Amino acid sequence: MFERRIYWAISAYFFFFLVSFAACYSLYSIWLSKSLGLNGTDSGIVFDLNAAVTLVAQPLYGYILDKLGLKKNVLIFLGVLLAFSGPFFIYVYGTLLTNNLIIGSLVGGVYLGIGFQAGLSALESYAQKLSLKYGFEYGRARMWGSLGWAAITFFAGKLFTINPDYNYWIASGAAIIMLVIILSTKG
Repeated sequence: MFERRIYWAISAYFFFFLVSFAACYSLYSIWLSKSLGLNGTDSGIVFDLNAAVTLVAQPLYGYILDKLGLKKNVLIFLGVLLAFSGPFFIYVYGTLLTNNLIIGSLVGGVYLGIGFQAGLSALESYAQKLSLKYGFEYGRARMWGSLGWAAITFFAGKLFTINPDYNYWIASGAAIIMLVIILSTKG
C-alpha cells in the first residue's frame, strides 16, 4: 500500500511539474518575439544562456541527489522555486530582457536552468531511484508528466492569445500543488 502511494505521489508530482514547465516554456519563443519584441539573434542569446546554465546545474543536481539519497529536499526546493514562476516571468524576467538583454538572459538562464531544465533531470533521477526502491515502473510514473505537458499545451495557446500572463499564473499554481503533494507524502 505504501509503495502505491509513493507511485501516485511521484506521478502527480511529475504531472504538475510538467504542467508548470509547459505553461512557461511551450510558447517561450513566441513570448520572446511577440510579447517582448526580441529578434532572432536576441532570442538565440537567451536560449544559449539557458542551455549554458543547465549544463552547469545538471551535474550539480546529480551530486546533491547522490548525497541526499531519497530525501525530498530537492523536490521541495523545485516546488518553492517554481511557485514563483508567475511573478518571475511577469514582473522580473520580461522587464530585464527588454531593458538589458545580457543581464536578463543570465538571470533567466539561472531560473529556467535550475528550475525547469536541470530541475526536470533531477526529478527524473529522483523518481528513478524511488522506482527501484519501491518496485514500480519508472516509465509509468514519467508518463503522467507527459500527460501534464500535453494537457496544458492544449490550453496554453488559447490562453496566450487572451493574456500570456495566465500561463505563468497557471505555472505557479501547478507548483503550489506540487509542494502540497510532496509535503503531504510520508517517506
